[in-house]
Amino acid sequence: MDEEQKKKCVPAEVVVLLILLMIEGVLAGVSLVFQTRTPKGYQEYTVQKKQYYVEYSEQYDYWDVLTVEYPVLSGIEEEQAEAVNELLYHTAMEKADYWHFFPNEAVKELQKEYQIFCSDVHCEVPYHSQYLLSVSFEELYAPVSPVYYIHKTQRAANISLITGKPYLLTEVFQMNDDFMKLWCGRVEEEGAYGSLIVNDADTRETVLSWFLGEDTEAEKEFVFEPFFYMDENKDFVIGFSYDPKSIYRVANPEFRDTSFSTFFTGEELMQYRTDSDFWSWYDASEAAGEVLECKDLQQNLWLGKEASVWEFMKERRKASGGT
Repeated sequence: MDEEQKKKCVPAEVVVLLILLMIEGVLAGVSLVFQTRTPKGYQEYTVQKKQYYVEYSEQYDYWDVLTVEYPVLSGIEEEQAEAVNELLYHTAMEKADYWHFFPNEAVKELQKEYQIFCSDVHCEVPYHSQYLLSVSFEELYAPVSPVYYIHKTQRAANISLITGKPYLLTEVFQMNDDFMKLWCGRVEEEGAYGSLIVNDADTRETVLSWFLGEDTEAEKEFVFEPFFYMDENKDFVIGFSYDPKSIYRVANPEFRDTSFSTFFTGEELMQYRTDSDFWSWYDASEAAGEVLECKDLQQNLWLGKEASVWEFMKERRKASGGT
């Protein structure tokens, strides 16, 4: 090797140093990207429970008594909070909107027979982290008559505070026969619904079609609404409601508890996770924010003063052999 070639050669130590610097730069870039794509989330925010309250407004040809509790989020980016709050409000008002405020033509005809429309919605916010908000709603509502046409239902909302995206049950869990074996088996074991849900092939097939929204015949008369929410331990309640949308189904003198649900630990559900980004937020989540109770919560008096419709329905259910 002549002197000119020796001058062009780069010492091995320098090559190694350059490689190490390149690796360090790549790692720093990866770290920066990770920090950019995984925001810190919101620690200091508030969820204030409020209530839509109306008692005999005299705006309709029938009486109306509504006590609808709903959460209001503040302390995050304003535009994001507005979108989340609109979603939560309309989730709370779902049945009131359908049977009272914004009726279709068939419901308008049924309203001619209304003595009263009542709705009593309770909301809970059992899980709230820097990334996720999980809200559950439980409702008793009664079109037509305050005593003989009462329906009980549930629904829920799970929302990313970072993106404002709501997550549906079928987005975050794989809905298949294996999952139905787990869900139906747990429901049957608990026995809360008697023989309505059993863990056999026919029941699993039917229930799966309700979770997936594939029972087109039944959907002519019912709204099937799968739901889930999380508790303070990041465990899950999973179920569905089948609520009447046909005037012939809602006008039924028998009490209807139209929801089925059961509890699972997060660990039990690991194998049923989808590739939804929900799980990235879930795995990184820690409790954050504050939930404040409604300051002036009114009791629904559609059965009269000191007469709880929830206690009334509990007694009716016991009398009919339910639990």
